[in-house]
Amino acid sequence: MPKEKTDQRTQALTTRWIQAMFRRYYEKAELKLPPRFARREYGFMFHDSDMVQRHLGFARAEDLKDYLVTRTPAHAYHSAAYYQKPDAPTMEEKGWLGADLIFDLDADHIARVKGMPYEQMLEEVKGEIKKIVDQYLLGDFGLDEKYISISFSGGRGYHIHARDPHLWPLGAHERREIVDYITGTDLDPGSFIKREAYDVSRWGAKYRYSMPSSKDPGWRRRVGRGIIAEAERLESMSKDEAIRHLRGFDRVGPKAAEEIYKTLFAPVKGGQRGIDKLREGRIDIFPSDRYLNDFRKIYLQAAVDLGKRETDEPVTSDVKRLIRLVSSLHGKTGLMVIGMTRDQLDDFRPLRDAVAPAFRDDPVRVEVIKAARLTLRGETFNLSEGLTEVPEYAAVFMTCRGLATIPQVSA
Repeated sequence: MPKEKTDQRTQALTTRWIQAMFRRYYEKAELKLPPRFARREYGFMFHDSDMVQRHLGFARAEDLKDYLVTRTPAHAYHSAAYYQKPDAPTMEEKGWLGADLIFDLDADHIARVKGMPYEQMLEEVKGEIKKIVDQYLLGDFGLDEKYISISFSGGRGYHIHARDPHLWPLGAHERREIVDYITGTDLDPGSFIKREAYDVSRWGAKYRYSMPSSKDPGWRRRVGRGIIAEAERLESMSKDEAIRHLRGFDRVGPKAAEEIYKTLFAPVKGGQRGIDKLREGRIDIFPSDRYLNDFRKIYLQAAVDLGKRETDEPVTSDVKRLIRLVSSLHGKTGLMVIGMTRDQLDDFRPLRDAVAPAFRDDPVRVEVIKAARLTLRGETFNLSEGLTEVPEYAAVFMTCRGLATIPQVSA
């Protein structure tokens, strides 16, 4: 038999096996439906086609469960929006009533995670999600934690659902402004350091510069803390390394780099070093405006970069977006979409906690087509190409990710 036909048969067999595993999961699953679930639109993608079926509504939880069991989709979604008629065939006929505020953060949005192992990458994304919730939603925006739900997507990231009724009427423009605030879009770093007059008399005034305080609200606090954090990072370097770092910035020459370093870290007999004054919120430490301007050029943007967070803007601004259904399975990993509170997020481990209990420890014969090292349910697998046996839960993960197939001898 030609290799192409063999590969097609193997892939078809593997797809049928995955579908059988997903069907067994949905037969036993206790679905966790979103609030006002009957007002939401639902959509699905399938294992054996690229078709997306949407514009569906379910009045009862039993109807949705029956659909998941009988049709066994690879991916299941619900709308962020609420509708008068969620199953109407066009968006115009649905009757939009409002929408949750959704944030989607995937590993693709964070440059530093590129090349990381899957588990480590997910930890980095989780850390960013915690900052969005803590610093922005609960902090700057003052949302009540009871309205915030977080979900592991089952794949490469997390979603945040903010369900405060005050947010429901927001349109795409307002939601985009929220994203711009979180991502620091169009922020003017120079506006955070101000020239202020003091010691004013009839002969004139003296001026000094002030920087944001760590006690200020919003972005001022974030920038103030970021300036200090960046200066402390420089302090942790050797002098030669620090000078090289400073000279790496555009138009910062050797003399300016030396002067900035000296101003920040040179010991002062009976006084404070420059960095100690920075920690107190004082930035008038430089012998001339020239070096202050160089410092601002280096540290203000760095402080903004430290404070801003990444999120998928089109997801947040789209008031008719579909988002993954909590308690469904992700078709490219076989992992569960898990919903949780902010407190539960701290101890959540996707490759331990999102492996469905319905997938057993029974051995399954697979053909590894791409060598891999992975840890699931606390067990580590070092897999070379070729035939082997792994627990059923590992076989689901590997076949969904394209790391293995179900060989024809098992058919």
